[in-house]
Amino acid sequence: MVAFRKLFASAMALAVPVIAQITPAQIVSNIQLITQKSQALQAPAQSISIINGPLIVIGQGPFPEIIRGLSDIVITGTNAISQMQGTPAVVPGADSDAIYNAFREFVRVHQTLLNVLIGKAGLLNTVPYIGQPMSLVLRQVESVVDTIAFSLIDTVQSRTSDLQGQAASLDGSLQTAINSYDGLSLNRRSLRYARREIAATA
Repeated sequence: MVAFRKLFASAMALAVPVIAQITPAQIVSNIQLITQKSQALQAPAQSISIINGPLIVIGQGPFPEIIRGLSDIVITGTNAISQMQGTPAVVPGADSDAIYNAFREFVRVHQTLLNVLIGKAGLLNTVPYIGQPMSLVLRQVESVVDTIAFSLIDTVQSRTSDLQGQAASLDGSLQTAINSYDGLSLNRRSLRYARREIAATA
């Protein structure tokens, strides 16, 4: 089994804090980059099946790619948070609206990804090893997204209620996804089932 904790820890070590003021346009760009990374994970998430899901035990199938992609979102989000530190408040107007619209689009795209992952978790309640690494990385995503939202609320105070609403909606989806993968059980029956499915694809 791939050591996902070590993989995730190594990836996080690459997130180097950068303290600098950035412009509203750069904030928008950072949010859009995270949105693109989330969008790119929708295809591998859609491909999850009862056949390829168990391949995680040998480091194959869609789950390793999804976990790496979610870890990359955490790294990108962590860097975006660091860059926003010290940034002055954005005055009401076009810039504040652009930041809000970018965050709203991220929420929409990321909820689409999460809804797919939630649905796929229902297919895999007898598959081992998937729950722990997925719930771990989803919790890391939740922490970063919450911090981004707080930073945006502090920076774009004219859209506070709108940003809070979007953040609350996304947090609900993240909690559901985390609970879905927390609920995946590991038992002897699931081990035998996973090994049988892997053998069938060999």
